[in-house]
Amino acid sequence: MAEDPVAEKARELVAKAEKKLGSWFASFSGSKYEDAEEIFKKAGNQFKVAKSWDEAGEAFERAAGCALKQQSPHDTATSYMEAANCYKKTDATKSLRCYREVVSLHIDLGRFTQAAKVQKEIGELLEAEGDAKAACDEYQKSVDYYEAEESNSQASQVLLKIAGLSATAKDYERAIGIYERVAIASLDNNLLRFSVKGYLLNAGICRMATGDADKSRSDLERYESMDASFATTREGQFLRALVEAFQGLDMEAFTDKVREFDEVSRLDAQKTTLLLDVKNKIKQQEEDIT
Repeated sequence: MAEDPVAEKARELVAKAEKKLGSWFASFSGSKYEDAEEIFKKAGNQFKVAKSWDEAGEAFERAAGCALKQQSPHDTATSYMEAANCYKKTDATKSLRCYREVVSLHIDLGRFTQAAKVQKEIGELLEAEGDAKAACDEYQKSVDYYEAEESNSQASQVLLKIAGLSATAKDYERAIGIYERVAIASLDNNLLRFSVKGYLLNAGICRMATGDADKSRSDLERYESMDASFATTREGQFLRALVEAFQGLDMEAFTDKVREFDEVSRLDAQKTTLLLDVKNKIKQQEEDIT
């Protein structure tokens, strides 16, 4: 198979950059890191065109190293970010390493919002890799960085990712705590208030998934007190009907209410899974009684 001419040109640029780094004259003039950095970046962009992602990542990582030698944290972070995005297509471990370098640089500069955004990408990468626990840990760091800048809306969006992963992993208490926390934080914000009913519904379904019917009832009543409008919403009425069916072990009523709600507002995959879990708990309790 013929060599890709674009990739070959990029490799020539890498060789040129390495030659610059080893040049006695460049060392004497003090420009070797600056010159090599620019050439490595050009090589990285050529590798991107050739879709040679691992080599692109390596070139940008080399550029970051040169920028670091020049004590230029902004340029260092930019090149590490480029490297991370390239590596993400081929090697998650290398990508994570570079993302973490970017986060560290932003924190040192007091750029917590930028650090939070990159930290969120770390969480998303780990989530895509199937490591939900590690993803939650990384998402929590993103939340902490956003909160350091009082970017509470962005923090809430990341918290909801943690809640979703926690619910999927059957860590219902953590999920409930987050949904309630975000709901409370949204009550006094006119732009976010509309979403409160969904957060409370999620929390209520998670509570039923724990199998505790009495706590499900008390939580429902607390939510209706927390948000005076909740009881009049479709979500609030749906949750009340589910809790009543759950307490009464009424499988038919539970199934009917789920179907009716789904016909109007399509249930997402997570709610469907949780409701199936609740349905199975009703079935088990019915069998225990008989």
